[in-house]
Formats: sequence, structure tokens, C-alpha cells
Amino acid sequence: MAEDKRGITGDDAVLSAWEQREGNTPDTPPHPKLARLKAAFEAHADVCALAGVLDAAMNDTRDPVQVTVEVQPGLLALLAHAERLDAARAGRQAESPERVLSQRVSNHLENLLHAFAADPTSHPHFAAIWNGLCADAGAPELVVPNSERAAKDIPPAVEGPF
Repeated sequence: MAEDKRGITGDDAVLSAWEQREGNTPDTPPHPKLARLKAAFEAHADVCALAGVLDAAMNDTRDPVQVTVEVQPGLLALLAHAERLDAARAGRQAESPERVLSQRVSNHLENLLHAFAADPTSHPHFAAIWNGLCADAGAPELVVPNSERAAKDIPPAVEGPF
């Protein structure tokens, strides 16, 4: 595809032109109290402790450690059965139930790490700290939803096929 004088080609040129006209929406200015609230949140002892734990978890190069998990034998058999089905569909050897369980626990912990690193207020403890700071600063519009309260407000699911 031919390049224009700026080095942008085809779809990139169209996107760039759109961004310069209709797509050029100004950023919403930050809330006047947001910077102060973020600084107070980051200075909170619990948030500082979390930052240390997150840093250690993200930079941990040590070998994994074994842990013991108690599982009902029937549930472990169910996990093994599901793994055999999944492996057959994928055309691979089934992993041991211990390996599958280990991977699922690791995945859960990686998701937890990501959630805390990306948005600590996704956890009720840190949401309460943030919301308390917002209340003290008179900024209720910056309060994050309380997941425990929001769960009560969710209507029951419509019946599914089963």
C-alpha cells in the first residue's frame, strides 16, 4: 500500500484523520480532589503494606513451594474426569489432578495479584478505605461501588435452560 508523506498507510491514515476530527474528544478534566485523595490513599498504612506485598509477589524468582489442600475424593475424581474430557478434545495427554489443581490455584493467585495491582479498591477492605477518604473529603461522587452492597441490589438471574 502506498505511503503518504507522513508515513501512514491505508487504514492508519483513515483512523488518524477520524481522530483529528470527529474522534477528537477532549479528555474529561480530573476531579479537583482526586489527586489529594489518591495521595492520601497511597499513604495509608494498609495500602503501603499492600504495595510491599505486591512488589515482593511480582518480583519473586524463588522456586514454587508445595502446599497441602484438602479436597473431597469425589471432587478430585470430578476434576480428573473433566481434565480427561478436556485433554481428549484438545488431543493431548491428561494432566494429573494434582497438576490441574495446582495450575488453577496459581491462576487464581495471579488474578488476585493483577486485581490488587490494577485496582486495589476491587477488594472490599481497600474500597472501604477509599470510600472513607472520599466521605471525609466531601467527594461522594468519587466513591467506588461497594461490591457487598451491590450484590444485594443485583436482581436474581432469569431462569436458564436447566
